[in-house]
Amino acid sequence: MKAEDLELDELVQFASGSLSLHGRRLVLHSSDAFGQFRQDLVKMLGPENARRLFTRFGFFWGQADAAAMKRIFQWKDITELLKAGSRMQTLEGIAETSVRKLELDETKRLVEMEVSWQDSVEALEHRTVLGPADSPVCWKLVGYMSGYVSFCLNTNVYFLETGCRASGDLDCRAVGKTRENWGEQIEPHLPYFSAEDIVGKVALLTEELKKKSRELARQRDRLESLRKEGSPFLAEAKSVVLRRVLEMAERVAKFDSSVLITGETGVGKEVLARHIHDASHRESGPFVAINCGALPETLLESELFGHKAGSFTGAIRDRAGFFEAAGGGTIFLDEIGDVSPAMQVKILRVLQEREVLRVGESVPRKVDVRVITATNRHLDEEVREGRFREDLLYRLRVVEIEVPPLRRRQEDILPLARHIAARLAKGLNLPQLHLDATCIDVLLAYPWPGNVRELENAIERAAVVSVDGIVRPETLPPEIQHHAAGIPKPSLSPTRTLAALEMDYIRAVLQSTGGNRQAASRILGISPSTLWRKLKE
Repeated sequence: MKAEDLELDELVQFASGSLSLHGRRLVLHSSDAFGQFRQDLVKMLGPENARRLFTRFGFFWGQADAAAMKRIFQWKDITELLKAGSRMQTLEGIAETSVRKLELDETKRLVEMEVSWQDSVEALEHRTVLGPADSPVCWKLVGYMSGYVSFCLNTNVYFLETGCRASGDLDCRAVGKTRENWGEQIEPHLPYFSAEDIVGKVALLTEELKKKSRELARQRDRLESLRKEGSPFLAEAKSVVLRRVLEMAERVAKFDSSVLITGETGVGKEVLARHIHDASHRESGPFVAINCGALPETLLESELFGHKAGSFTGAIRDRAGFFEAAGGGTIFLDEIGDVSPAMQVKILRVLQEREVLRVGESVPRKVDVRVITATNRHLDEEVREGRFREDLLYRLRVVEIEVPPLRRRQEDILPLARHIAARLAKGLNLPQLHLDATCIDVLLAYPWPGNVRELENAIERAAVVSVDGIVRPETLPPEIQHHAAGIPKPSLSPTRTLAALEMDYIRAVLQSTGGNRQAASRILGISPSTLWRKLKE
């Protein structure tokens, strides 16, 4: 067997998803990516420690290839086995390697081997990312030949690079000898073949990685907590439109820019606001939410900005407002489109000056808070009709994120419904609670005008009225059942009596159930006996 007889397609088995060298797993990697990796290591560890790492990497690589050569083939000539190392480097694309000199005396354990590397990919990587070098930089190649020859001869052989294209030479060359052959010349280079000097650096990097891992784990825990405790809005984003919303939220979370979240009632605007807060650098600060449309203007001003004791009846002590309470964190103003023009002016001042004025005080107070707002109104139309300040809208809408209604993302309905059912199974102590297959079409057919909130309420209602812990069509709210069954609405002519309207509706429900009075009574929300009585009447 000669080294020049080795061929790549006879050594490497190519299969979908894996490469192997007679049982040893191989991985293809990009030279450009490895060049970037080299640059990062040099910057993080310094050139000396980076050289140690690459030399050790090459050393183990060479040993593994030498083991494969001895395992696969019977070598009658030990020199051919040594030359096979240079042939393997060529086949693996490391460089066009040739042996220029090989002197071996096995009895005296003396060896001297000289190799040259044409078109060394390592020299190219170094020049590309770090520029010309002051000294040879083919550290992996040196380590490889050292490991390969050492394994073959069962004694330590060290290669030193004597020329390198990265440092201006015509080609890359190296000479390998035993430690005894090298004498004192090898002493300064021995640390590069030892991992002991970089243990401290690697330990520091390991700690940094552990910190990053812990932080990622905390973020995952926060998201999981959000999914379990709040709305299931983030349970599973199957639809493309919702995934785009979440991607935008992740991007804007990194900055303190004001965000306006728009969308219909019940789509999960507050949940998205919390998600932005939790993904931001303010995540350790408070998240304060207030529904601006639920409070009268006088009370809203006190709640947002705070008040001084005695400033109005009932103000018995000084109190900080929500803007101050959210210091270092995020304030979420829901239904911002419902606030009065006078309150709009005061909120605009907070955004412009980053300070609040408590009711009854004359000295403003600085606040450090991110502002996220939400509305189900069309604020551009509100501006045109003079009900909302245009300058405030510009301040609030640095970034606008529209949350699509549930009817525009049908792919999310079933994952949400299943998530809600799983959560209710724990909260209501109904371990068997689950969706029956017959209700899938019913859930998908309904337009969900109340969006995720309506879906939550519907599943909870079905869970409560279910007798066996199974959500079936007849346990869902009547409006959802009627929509699926296509039951016509009774005529609301003012000339008809209430009893006639009721009877028309009962007949329509019975017709939809094929005359099944048990099912009809469940849809009507009355007992079978009540239905029997009404039919008798």
